[in-house]
Amino acid sequence: MSIAKVLPPMKRLLALDAGQRRVKLLALQSEFGRWRLLRQEMIDLQADGLVSTDEAKAQLQSFLIELGHPPIALVLPQHLSISQVIDLPVSPEDEVERLVAEEAVKLGGVADSRIVYDFVRARSAHPERQQFWVTLCQESEIRQRISTLGIEREDICEVTTTANALVAAFNQARPQAREAILVHSGAQSTVLVRVQEGRAVYASSFQMGGDFLTRSLARVTHDSEEAAETLKRTTDLLHGQTTLTTFVNIVDGWLAELKRQLNECLHQSPGAQLDFGSVDFYVSGGTFRQPGLLEYLSESARFTLQPWPSSPEPPGFAPEPGFEVAFGTALQALGKSPQPVSLLPDDYRRGWRKRLVRRRIELASLALAAACGLLLAIGTWQKMGVINSKDALLKKITAAQESLDANTALSAELLLEFESMRPLVARQQNTIDVLATFSLLQNSRSNQAFWYVLMADQRSYFSFPPTGISTNRVARTNLIGPVLAPFIGPIEPNPVSLTNQPTARPGIIAEICVPGDGEKARKVLGDLVSTLKQEPRFAKADSLSEDLRRNLADPKVVIPDRHFALALDFAESDFDQPVMNRRILALGTGQGSRPSNPRDRTSVNGSSNGSRKP
Repeated sequence: MSIAKVLPPMKRLLALDAGQRRVKLLALQSEFGRWRLLRQEMIDLQADGLVSTDEAKAQLQSFLIELGHPPIALVLPQHLSISQVIDLPVSPEDEVERLVAEEAVKLGGVADSRIVYDFVRARSAHPERQQFWVTLCQESEIRQRISTLGIEREDICEVTTTANALVAAFNQARPQAREAILVHSGAQSTVLVRVQEGRAVYASSFQMGGDFLTRSLARVTHDSEEAAETLKRTTDLLHGQTTLTTFVNIVDGWLAELKRQLNECLHQSPGAQLDFGSVDFYVSGGTFRQPGLLEYLSESARFTLQPWPSSPEPPGFAPEPGFEVAFGTALQALGKSPQPVSLLPDDYRRGWRKRLVRRRIELASLALAAACGLLLAIGTWQKMGVINSKDALLKKITAAQESLDANTALSAELLLEFESMRPLVARQQNTIDVLATFSLLQNSRSNQAFWYVLMADQRSYFSFPPTGISTNRVARTNLIGPVLAPFIGPIEPNPVSLTNQPTARPGIIAEICVPGDGEKARKVLGDLVSTLKQEPRFAKADSLSEDLRRNLADPKVVIPDRHFALALDFAESDFDQPVMNRRILALGTGQGSRPSNPRDRTSVNGSSNGSRKP
């Protein structure tokens, strides 16, 4: 004989908390006002390979057969329902039912399905007003839940929500608690409940739970959701060397949504002046079993999250952690909740329309299963196409990166080779500039009444002491050094201790004599300087000041007061500075492989050579 036929129906029941990943079953038996835990079991749909709805139903039916088909207390996900405190004027009891029904219709909005609601009286601080805790849900959502689990033919004794079940379980663990906030995070959503003196005054939920964190982690690590779930369950990704910054940002987003819900709780529930820092927060659900998550949330938030309080019942009478919602549902079905709210449909209450409703649910279930299967097949086909496209794009990116690395290595090798040859090319360019300057200065004497008395490179010229340092004339045999320095290197004279030595630049010092009166000489000199300034070969062409002059010219070819010196600074070439630290502008700019040359030169015979580069 089955135990179910000996005990009354409500003395023994099965609480059923079915989630997206796991189904939690908790069997309780009431004996003389006390309950005893008969069995608790958690069915992991993915771990057991129960990927289809029919397989999950079969597993559940086998469990019900083992227990003798006890009455079932079912939990609805919080996001399918609405729980709220409504404020009504003081009215007779028969009038309260109508007022609550009107408020339930307003809260439920326009819907094709009938609204199932229930309410209990709440404590009110105003003597002329009365408050009620109302919970409502569309009847189609309840029936869909029953149909999905395949328990249409079972005796369903209670239907409640996650928030109400949490309140019942918390009152059992902390019956004297004055104020608390309960946070339950499952696979699909997170539920927030505010409790005052054992009664709920606010409840809400948002669709961010453990699966949200798993999917986000899978996108970050580019791995499967199964691998991401394993990594999340076994590794602390929020602290220490295993910290994953992108996952920390994801958790911060979840925490930000929780804080937003808490702010709404302050404005919509009684006691809006409450400081959350002084309230106890208790968490439950599989999401918080992730290593390091609870500690990180407590560090980041302005309140401390505590694990779910342990039950004062002795071992064997209280369920294990993770069964808080199922335990609260069983307590409400057994009449142990101070705020019982039932959403059981009327046909299940009456019983005589059970068969007709069951047939409709079966047809709806088949249609929904077919639609879901079709949508799943289409979605899988689209996802496979996206995956193939991403794989092809990834291969192209990898090939492009390899080509870029090879090009960068080749460019670096070429730059090293060029740098080894650059000094030689720079001296060659300097020689070309000197020869071209000699030719240019020679051509400038055409039809002009002046002559050059000295030409020297600046480094050799300025290596001699200024005119005023010594009264001794430099021997003429030393004058060959400035002239031949660009070709064989400067001939260093004896070192002389000087101050304020001028800076020698690549260029030529040319000394000339211009006969005639002062005005005519200045005009000839000015025309010559103007002509030289127009040459792009020179960065600067100007007269040399008296304090920088050197007394190197032969006095026999010099006319006093008609002796002038010109400083011709060569423009900087591409070979004067190292190129190891330059950015190669031509790569990727679409302007060619050679940068423009700022120094277009004239050749030795005066024609344009286009570029200084050999």
